[in-house]
Amino acid sequence: MISSIVRIPIAALVFVCTTHFSIAQDVPAIQWFRSDVQEGTASASYRWAVDGAVANSESANLVIITDGHCSLHVNGQRILKNVSMEKSDGNVTAMGFDVKSLLRQGRNTVAVEVNSADKTTIFGIAIQTVQREKRSAIGGGWKIAPIIPPVGWQQTDFNDRDWPEAKPASNEPGTRFTVIAPEQFAAPVIPAKARTAPFEFEDGDHVVFVGATFFERAQLSEHLEATLSGTLGEKHVTFRNLGWSADTIYADSRGIFDKPDVGYLRMVEHIRAEEPTVAFICYGQNEALTAGMTPDRYAQQLGKMLDELAASGIVCVLVSPHELLPTAPPIPSPSRFNPKIKIYAEATSSVAQSRGLLFVDMFTDFTKCMLELDTEVTKTNTAKPSAIDASLSENGMHLTAHGYQCAARIFTERLLGSSDDSKSEAPSHYEARRQLILKKNELYFHRWRPQNITYLFGFRKHEQGNNAADIAKFDPFILDLEKQIHELQ
Repeated sequence: MISSIVRIPIAALVFVCTTHFSIAQDVPAIQWFRSDVQEGTASASYRWAVDGAVANSESANLVIITDGHCSLHVNGQRILKNVSMEKSDGNVTAMGFDVKSLLRQGRNTVAVEVNSADKTTIFGIAIQTVQREKRSAIGGGWKIAPIIPPVGWQQTDFNDRDWPEAKPASNEPGTRFTVIAPEQFAAPVIPAKARTAPFEFEDGDHVVFVGATFFERAQLSEHLEATLSGTLGEKHVTFRNLGWSADTIYADSRGIFDKPDVGYLRMVEHIRAEEPTVAFICYGQNEALTAGMTPDRYAQQLGKMLDELAASGIVCVLVSPHELLPTAPPIPSPSRFNPKIKIYAEATSSVAQSRGLLFVDMFTDFTKCMLELDTEVTKTNTAKPSAIDASLSENGMHLTAHGYQCAARIFTERLLGSSDDSKSEAPSHYEARRQLILKKNELYFHRWRPQNITYLFGFRKHEQGNNAADIAKFDPFILDLEKQIHELQ
């Protein structure tokens, strides 16, 4: 292993590697960027629209260097947060990461924020792909924020049309410091620790719900999160609902004014922005009812998403679509679609099994269990096997608040492998926590899906984009409510 310090001339960077890497004499020169202020301390935010030619490469090695504090994101994944690099006797040791798992064919964005203790920020950066003995620089254009950027500026789909071009500086870092090469290219994130069945929440977990109608409409009553939080005891676990009604694994509903592939990009990067430890992923119901969709196409796209989330170190738990409930005439019973939905539930299970992921089966005996729980909760036995009472579902597809109360019990018991603890909880205590969760999730919904999103972040941001800075003001209120929720667990 090579471990000695090597001084690197600015004209050509020489990588000093461990035994896993060879010394590369033909690495492209680092690009340097400098920003100055007249008063106070300097801070600058940059976006790099990176070319994505990494399909056949063995690695994509990123090097970044600054004598200030640096934050680094690649396609929405945070790698560094206000980090100060190792300094000694006028030397600064660069940091290296293999970011191939985070790059994609097509649009890619590297976002860098640099803060300095004086009036000047300087940083250098380079990415090269490695394929056997061939090394190629990854290029692309740079932009710099004209003002402090709003929430979401690190994400690929952020509208930076009003950001001016950032041009590389020459003769940097000059005499300010000497660059020391990284000894290795580390993984950008720590791989997720496998969770075994039955699932168990860990202290500090941050959980996201990702899926379509079942998850989004859960926010209308929040029995799902209230029931799960009732099992946590003293553990600090937080939840974010990223469900989107009528969505598919292709993110058909999330494109807004753009194509689904843009919606998919947003979905992955918004999940990354939350920095969750766990993602519950529930798709398959809408796919089963979509003309031209096949279980193989569904499984392939689900696998693509899982690969991207695995690159971010997120534990993924797959959830099957649930059965649609029978209804009485004259409403055409949606339960007639259940044979199709079952195929996609089985496809979801197969993907989970092939990847060693936990799987929550919400399809098998769902209708039967809903009827049993309805009887238990309401203390009545009026529901008929051939038709579900309107108290459970308005139309056999969309659950009512009471329907979600029953479905939340099914979900929790099948996830945790045992009956949930909320049954023994005082109803008033449960209801107080549920009301806090409703308030918290309403605030978060407006944070991540504001009604005027096109004016704040989209193609009309030139009209009201200055108000995007207010989005972050939701955060302290959300955090305060989460503290109150924890106190009522």
